[in-house]
Amino acid sequence: MSYNIGDKIAVYTKKGGGKVGVMGGNPSVGQRVAENNGIGVVHGSYSVGDTVLVNIGKNHKIGMKGAKGGYIGYQIVSWGWDDYGQVSNTPSGNDFVAISAGAVHSLALRTDGSIVAWGKNDYGQVSNTPTGNDFAAVAGGGNHSLALKTDGSIVSWGDNRRGQVSNTPTGNDFAAVAGGGDHSHALKTDGSIVSWGYDYYGQVSDTPTGNDFAAVVTCNQVTLGRDNHSHALKTDGSIVSWGYDYYGQVSNTPTGNDFAAVAAGRSHSVALKTDGSLVSWGREGDYGVISDTPTGNDFVAVAAGGDHSLALKTDGSIVSWGNPSYGQVSDTPTGNGFTAIANGYYSCYALRTP
Repeated sequence: MSYNIGDKIAVYTKKGGGKVGVMGGNPSVGQRVAENNGIGVVHGSYSVGDTVLVNIGKNHKIGMKGAKGGYIGYQIVSWGWDDYGQVSNTPSGNDFVAISAGAVHSLALRTDGSIVAWGKNDYGQVSNTPTGNDFAAVAGGGNHSLALKTDGSIVSWGDNRRGQVSNTPTGNDFAAVAGGGDHSHALKTDGSIVSWGYDYYGQVSDTPTGNDFAAVVTCNQVTLGRDNHSHALKTDGSIVSWGYDYYGQVSNTPTGNDFAAVAAGRSHSVALKTDGSLVSWGREGDYGVISDTPTGNDFVAVAAGGDHSLALKTDGSIVSWGNPSYGQVSDTPTGNGFTAIANGYYSCYALRTP
């Protein structure tokens, strides 16, 4: 599948500092782009070999643009807590294009549009994974999962005690999904957010309104209270937060209009700024998950876990900090060639160029 001038694409250009943006046509260097499903600043041009998310009408594909318009897959690398096979059962192969971690299970999207899941399966979050080749994105929650289909609809499965599955919204106008502890969010193509599931801390009822959102994330952990905060990135580069706030996950959200991405952990959060630097807030705990946040301006992606965080650098390497109890930090793979990161409760994942 190829893309053409005028298609909406989110471009992650290694040569351009790894920034992300949604653009149509041929934007110029330094131009800020902000549409419903991406935000960032254009750094250089994109070409064959750049990693792109292509949205053509209702068709959504993600991968590395190959010389003939195909998609080149990646390997999955896992480390950390493995009591339920989160690490040891990681699927092999070089045909993965996206990865998402639930609390104790994980999902990956293949180049052919199919989904594979592994890890804890007490609510069918693994065994009930839908079949087919028409999926565009995946998201793991506490004990449930979601997938976005190429027609813009959402499929959910797993734990339904809070309506995480049965209350999944219908329609074909969704652009992204996020799974929380017992709740979920979806970003619509008009830039609005829809939420459903457990609402004790306002995870659903306090969802911000408006049509100027570019991304939505939430904590995927299952613990009392602490797993119930969410963030949304607006098209102006600011962050909006809601839900559980005991550790300042909401009230201490940084201000400003220079954010490119945000991730929610169990009781902390981390954001990526447009200058490539990181900001963390929430519960410090005993492991320095806030104070040990790495400095520098060479980061392109973030992921937050139980009491630890990951960051992907422009050179394709990974940095980890926080709770080291299950090897989340010490077992972090070395080297370059990594293109994406994801965090479960105490397990970690990355995609790597074969």
